[in-house]
Amino acid sequence: METDHTLDLLLSLHGHEFRYESGYWIKLQAQRVATTTGRPAGIKYSLTLHDPEGRRVYGLDNAHGIRQQKVYDHRHVDHAGRIIPYEYRGATELLEEFYRQVDRILTERDLK
Repeated sequence: METDHTLDLLLSLHGHEFRYESGYWIKLQAQRVATTTGRPAGIKYSLTLHDPEGRRVYGLDNAHGIRQQKVYDHRHVDHAGRIIPYEYRGATELLEEFYRQVDRILTERDLK
């Protein structure tokens, strides 16, 4: 069986927070859990970007289900709590998508 090094990296980042000079910060959580219909990869994750006041600006997670839908993987896209489904395709894609959106948001806010 081949080792998924990106998944190992994602799991090793569990509990870490990283701060930007602008005061924005990211929090990474990822751990193995039992495989379920909501988490078929057996991974529970929450990757979030916060503003200096601690409000979540953006996030990707499957920590909870979306009301009225039978999906767990989703994006938190703004302060208003808007949630849209996200298709988990592996640790590499998850990290790339998260950091792509973090870069976009910080650039749009002229913080990068």
